[in-house]
Amino acid sequence: MKVLIAEDDPVSRRLLESYLGKWGYEVAAARDGAEAWRLFEAGSFAMVVTDWMMPELDGSGLIRRIRASHRQGYVYVVMLTARSRKEDLVEGLEAGADDFLTKPFDRDELRARLRAGERILRLEHQLREAQAARLQAEQLAGLGRLAAGVAHEINNPIAFVTNNLAVLRRDVGAVLELLARFESGREALARSEPSLVAEIERFEDEAGVVYFRENHDRIFERTAEGLRRIRGIVQDLRDFARLDEAESKEVDLNAAVRSAIAALGHELGERSIRVDTAPGEVPPVVCHPAKINQVFYNVLHNAIQASNPGGSIEVRTRAERESEREGGHAGSGSVLVEVEDHGVGIAPEHLPHLFEPFFTTKPVGSGTGLGLSVVYGILRDHGGTIEAESTVGRGSVFRIRMPARAG
Repeated sequence: MKVLIAEDDPVSRRLLESYLGKWGYEVAAARDGAEAWRLFEAGSFAMVVTDWMMPELDGSGLIRRIRASHRQGYVYVVMLTARSRKEDLVEGLEAGADDFLTKPFDRDELRARLRAGERILRLEHQLREAQAARLQAEQLAGLGRLAAGVAHEINNPIAFVTNNLAVLRRDVGAVLELLARFESGREALARSEPSLVAEIERFEDEAGVVYFRENHDRIFERTAEGLRRIRGIVQDLRDFARLDEAESKEVDLNAAVRSAIAALGHELGERSIRVDTAPGEVPPVVCHPAKINQVFYNVLHNAIQASNPGGSIEVRTRAERESEREGGHAGSGSVLVEVEDHGVGIAPEHLPHLFEPFFTTKPVGSGTGLGLSVVYGILRDHGGTIEAESTVGRGSVFRIRMPARAG
């Protein structure tokens, strides 16, 4: 846990650094409030221990800036002060302090107050995870309802249209046969009723009968193909939501990847982004199908948003023996799925926070910061992992591992 110390007294500052370092905290120390604020803006601190009276920017001013910064996650602040009047304590609490420690401070009391802060931060993190899990469950339930509604509302009309198309195709064939028989008697009719034949030929030209006769098979086939595509879209949505599969089962991750790509087909098409897949021979994994589909959907969706229009994304899968990895055990293994984009990349200071609930680098209003935290939680619950590697301006690769389960 990273702790920021703001203390203008050098003796007190060195004591604080020494104590917190021995207790296992990662410490950054500032000589005044202004320097502390610069460190806070550049880093990511879970706790702040600050003196009240400091030059340039005092403790209460520092705390007010911290509270107004809208950082992801809560920052627990302990204020050091020799001021003990009730009015002073009220002022500190209104500024946003969580706890006070009277100077000169006692080492054991300091440690106890920091531990209390840790407990509060853990509870706050658990609350954020619970919120993320609830929202993820609502997303899946909403997707399931959508898929059920789409399947119900579209499949029946598609069946009507498909059947009617088959009947129409049959009857048009009969009409074209009738026209062919008429053609055989056109010359005889022209000798007896030349004006009628002229009128018929004029109508043929206006109606494009010749074109239709030559292309009707292709027109009907393209119409039937359109209906098949609509059926396929509905089936992809049903497969993605896995409405009838609430329990864990063996799943082919290659099929899950294909399902997620199909669900994102419209967005991929809008931005002209190509997805190249390299599916390897992988064993099945035991998982909750809808949740694993959500994992690939979220990761691929992030890759699309990070890519430039006309770009490409690679998705690779392969079996991986644990002995290939540090500390692995021969005989066990996992399935590795890599999703690589060539987009904007992720800044190094953001990489450690990618999977935190509500952390987002997107502009305000364009992202909830829940997508990757949901992915992390689902994989954790399935015994899997996810890690990210990125270079700004060159793109990112996300590596998903899930324990293999033989059929």
